[in-house]
Amino acid sequence: MFLERIVAQTLKDLEQRKQEIPLEEMRRLAMAQAQPRDMLEAFEPRSRVKLIAEVKRASPSKGLLAPNLDPVETAQIYEANGAAVISVLTEPHFFLGSPTFLTAIKGAVSVPVLRKDFIVDEYQVYEARSWGADAILLICAILDDEQLHHLHAVANQLRMRCLVEVHSKEEAQRAVAAGAVIIGVNSRDLVTFQMNPYLLRDIRQLLPNDCVVIAESGIHTAADARRIARSNVQGMLVGESLVVSNDIPGQIQTLLSGANQSTQVKICGLRTPDHINTAVEAGTDMLGFIFHEPSHRYLLPSTLPDLLAASARYQQPTTGAPDLVGVFVNKEAAYINEVAEQAGLHFVQLHGNESPELCQQIKRPVIKAIQFQNLEDLSLAQAYQEVSWRLLLDTPASQWGGTGKTHDWDLARIAAQHFPILLAGGLSPENVLAAIAQVHPWGVDVSSGIETNKQKDSQKIRAFLAQVRSSEARPISLTSLS
Repeated sequence: MFLERIVAQTLKDLEQRKQEIPLEEMRRLAMAQAQPRDMLEAFEPRSRVKLIAEVKRASPSKGLLAPNLDPVETAQIYEANGAAVISVLTEPHFFLGSPTFLTAIKGAVSVPVLRKDFIVDEYQVYEARSWGADAILLICAILDDEQLHHLHAVANQLRMRCLVEVHSKEEAQRAVAAGAVIIGVNSRDLVTFQMNPYLLRDIRQLLPNDCVVIAESGIHTAADARRIARSNVQGMLVGESLVVSNDIPGQIQTLLSGANQSTQVKICGLRTPDHINTAVEAGTDMLGFIFHEPSHRYLLPSTLPDLLAASARYQQPTTGAPDLVGVFVNKEAAYINEVAEQAGLHFVQLHGNESPELCQQIKRPVIKAIQFQNLEDLSLAQAYQEVSWRLLLDTPASQWGGTGKTHDWDLARIAAQHFPILLAGGLSPENVLAAIAQVHPWGVDVSSGIETNKQKDSQKIRAFLAQVRSSEARPISLTSLS
């Protein structure tokens, strides 16, 4: 296995370096360095997703990526285009990295520099600091609890930050127990190199809210960036898609815009494989299914797995399948949790008059629909915002959802300044651009506006998504990321 080979080679190289420069001398060199730049501060404010851009020539899974890459020039391009942290590979055999790259880059940029390597010994921590590194990577998969705690403590003594990388729920719990405040979730299995794009979503729920969470691996497109943004991360570590790009500034723009400026889209009330195929092809972020009778969009929860299995595009998406949202109205928490588990839902939308206390009993992240009628409802929204993943603002009506009536966008705009909201109610291909421009919502939710005779219309689904994505073709401001 690659991981075992890499660690074995790392230990062999380490013994040689210890003979050349003893531990005490390396510790002295580390202590002589100026105070490191604080990587934790690089993620303020935490309301936006920041970029850790990686200088990476090769990888064990892909081989040579950028053989002619100039490390310093590349790092300067990263910083000039909005990278908050520069990650530098120093492993020489499998990644073609070098400590000389790190030292040169540290002198050429003003942002924190992370040493990315297979660190298993405190010698490497002092070594990283002596080379100028401000932070180090600690990989839970190659460390036992004693090593993890010790290396984390040594780094803290040197005022260095640690990006603690996890690949499973068990490793996430270990990272938290070790006191990690910056946790990276690597969606690539280090043994098989297979990607699990939804590992991040599953692990995120286990991590404390005050942690900085970094998404790692498989981030190539705006859709990938939107996907990780749905998991409330503060950063993304990207290497391959940057170094292989013919337009690094453009690729950085794509990813930062996708994570911070793109509008999330939920297509709701789906009932057929064909319409799911269309929604996935068009680039939707969430697929919504109505589990409330007597809606004409009602879907029996037990039929959802078969429905998804019949959708070729959902089973084999080009950039990762959208998240699944089940919509419930005034059901008991036990029932909702059972259906969510059996149907494989990723999010639960509560569209009735469920209490904040019930929201807290739901095991999946909650989208709480609120019929926002006036500014006094801001306090109500605040109560739900504290126990929900997102708020959905719907048009006030006597029936639950799907009225086709437009929301008060002025009120919605005020709410969007306080909370990340999903805007619903009367949206269509004809008016969604105006809604986004006026309200600036985190996302939009559409159902009746993409129907003809109360049935989903594939042409309207495509038109709606095309309109939303056209609104995103604008440069991202670097000052908005600071």
